[in-house]
Amino acid sequence: MIFAISIGIFLAIILFVEGGYYCYHQYLNPQNKNLKRRLRGGSGKSQIGKNADETPGMLRQRKMSDLPWLQDLLGSMTNLGGLENLLQQANSQMSLGIFFLLSMVLAAVSLLIGGFGDYPLMVGLGMGVVGGLLPWMWFKRQRKKRFKKFEQQLPEALDLMARALRAGHAFSVGMKMIGDEFQDPIGPEFNRTVEEISFGIDVPEAMQNLNKRVISTDLKFFVTALVVQRETGGNLAEIIEAISRLIRQRFELLGRVRALSAEGRMSGIILFALPILVASALWFLNEPYMRLLIDDELGRMMAMGSCLLMVVGAYVMKNMCDIKV
Repeated sequence: MIFAISIGIFLAIILFVEGGYYCYHQYLNPQNKNLKRRLRGGSGKSQIGKNADETPGMLRQRKMSDLPWLQDLLGSMTNLGGLENLLQQANSQMSLGIFFLLSMVLAAVSLLIGGFGDYPLMVGLGMGVVGGLLPWMWFKRQRKKRFKKFEQQLPEALDLMARALRAGHAFSVGMKMIGDEFQDPIGPEFNRTVEEISFGIDVPEAMQNLNKRVISTDLKFFVTALVVQRETGGNLAEIIEAISRLIRQRFELLGRVRALSAEGRMSGIILFALPILVASALWFLNEPYMRLLIDDELGRMMAMGSCLLMVVGAYVMKNMCDIKV
């Protein structure tokens, strides 16, 4: 009970500090005051003969949820850009409101499972946290898979663009051909860039927007080379072919590195899975012997310490085998 009260006090302090920061950022920050004054008309005074409440808004409101109260709550938060980018980069049609509701439901279900399962307080709270983070972890995984597929499609797309440039087509036509010929993710992303260019955005700015939407080292090479070529000149088709060849050589080197580090990665997987398999086998063979790790206080401390050391060891071995190319 004392531990739960301490957690409640800690959360109350965190919410109080966050609320104070939000009030300052929303109402007292001089930059926001100047921005609001400029959006109202520049003088800070209401227009003659018009009510300030009747002035149409100049900013497009984000549609985060179909529920009005949840839309107002999420609209008042200013630090949700990262989650919105995560959902867009994962190519998800889920709104931000549904994402938060799903997270809260999974967290509540996990807490109920921990409560009815007569688990210790820390275990129940840990289950609730893990349940609430499941949607975030899922979309992080989907985004990583999408970016990996984008990098695999990029060399062929650059070859197609180089051939289009050699045939006499414009750069925007080559981008449009990539958008029409390739599937998700590279096709829709390049189509969106072509639409931005058609609406009047400069090519370097549109390519930088593409670079922000897709996190890829190979794409950064392409965007940087394109921006430099537009400023200094040169044969764009040859530059794109060289970048495509460089990306393929990088993939080849990455494959060699993964083959050489396969033994270390397999050793890490075996060392991490072996204690879990042995503990499961002992639990089925001699349950009273293993229950000491749950019922006894010293046993729980030993189990938690072992799990912590296993996680640290897996993190260290993963970083040792994850060689950047």
